[in-house]
Amino acid sequence: MRAAPIVAATVVAVSLVGAYVAFGGTSYEPSPVTDPCAPRPARVTSGTGERIGVVLLAAADETACALGVSREELVLALRSVDEIDALAEQENRSRDELEDALRAGLGRAVDEAEREALIGDTTAGALGFAAERLPL
Repeated sequence: MRAAPIVAATVVAVSLVGAYVAFGGTSYEPSPVTDPCAPRPARVTSGTGERIGVVLLAAADETACALGVSREELVLALRSVDEIDALAEQENRSRDELEDALRAGLGRAVDEAEREALIGDTTAGALGFAAERLPL
């Protein structure tokens, strides 16, 4: 009787591994990185925070496309000044060129979001101000 729980646990464990293998679990491939220059489908948003998030992702796409890097690579480089400098060096650009690309990307994304009525005048003005004047 004491062996029954051990046998049951073993059967469940083996079944779990069998199901994993049967459904292709051994052939996992990560999703490819999306081209930042390719248009992305519109997202349904429910609040201001989500709308601003969409604008910032669009800005990252715009900037990454202009720089010829992936959006993920750009966003990871924004974690620190050293990583921004490393990305600039890797792409044979100056830090000023990277900063100009970031500002231009945010500006274009804000303009597009305002045209599509994703954000209002006040939010667009605040984001535009940030893009033009705040240090990066």
